[in-house]
Amino acid sequence: MADAIVVGAGICGAAAAHFLARRGAEVLVLDRAGIALETSRHGEGNVLLCDKLPGPERELTIHGRRLWVQLGERFAEGRVTRKGSLLLSSPGEHPGDATIDGGPAMEPVPAVDAAHAGALEPALAAGVNAVLDPDDLQVDPPGMARALLAGIEVRAGVTVLTADVGRVTLDTGERLAAEHVLVAAGPWSGTLTGLPVQPRKGQLVALAAPSGLIAHKLIEAAYIASVADDDAGLSIATVVEQTLDGDELLVGSSRARVGFDPVVDERVTAAMIARAARFVPRVAELPVTRAWCGFRPWLPDHLPAIGELPTGVWTSTGHEGSGVCLGPISGLLLAQLICREPTVVDPSPFDPRRFQR
Repeated sequence: MADAIVVGAGICGAAAAHFLARRGAEVLVLDRAGIALETSRHGEGNVLLCDKLPGPERELTIHGRRLWVQLGERFAEGRVTRKGSLLLSSPGEHPGDATIDGGPAMEPVPAVDAAHAGALEPALAAGVNAVLDPDDLQVDPPGMARALLAGIEVRAGVTVLTADVGRVTLDTGERLAAEHVLVAAGPWSGTLTGLPVQPRKGQLVALAAPSGLIAHKLIEAAYIASVADDDAGLSIATVVEQTLDGDELLVGSSRARVGFDPVVDERVTAAMIARAARFVPRVAELPVTRAWCGFRPWLPDHLPAIGELPTGVWTSTGHEGSGVCLGPISGLLLAQLICREPTVVDPSPFDPRRFQR
């Protein structure tokens, strides 16, 4: 009997398993696919503070970015790279002008005017202002997940039907026992936790590009409102970034709550490229190499669920598009809660029981 069973081998589950194992727990990880083969590998691999609103998630991100740097020093497989980010305005606007529900979308920060933004990123369109966060990161989530799970037993190709206090039941009928059961199955967590987690589909497209075309993560200020939008329909806001290998440009992104629809819509791909070309005109000239979609775990109050459920099962889910960014810090927080240690942040805003009150 293991001390803990973790359902999900993405970055959230891997981190929770790692930090429990470091505290002496015997951990078993279960995943229907394998290590970081679902949501964790479908994004750009970003650890961003530039797009976080003031509040609990921003505080968690500050600690989370710091933890990623520390993990990067221990695990080269995570390829933790300090690229920095530029939060972009449309020409003639300031990126800090974006508002959500009538309030400021971000804390006051110094702007980078169009001339300086162009010096930082020569491929930018004329007249684009920006806000620079020099400490934002790009990472390799599958690489880090594999490193975090080194030495921990992982069973792939198994489907968990139920997760209860002290045990999980597999689709084969097998029952596995553990003192603690943790669900970190991303957008698939809802059926195992009872939480209102829904998949939020997103598309990305990769373009063949010369190395060094883009140095930073570029993110349109309207992305902040796109994340916070409760409309289930399609929303597109520009993100542009060079891959860690440097041979492709990643362009996105889209959001739509349409269930687990795996179809890549070519119209969405075209719309993302056209929108990105307003900020980086060169994008319109680059050939498409691949396009794909993935599913973000969405919760209606836009905060992750990290902690103990009323049933006694633990969870780390609902991070939407920040699962890579917040996966390690969420795993650490969960391990601290389970082991009754002082926590790195106040866990109450992320308490999963808020949905049963």
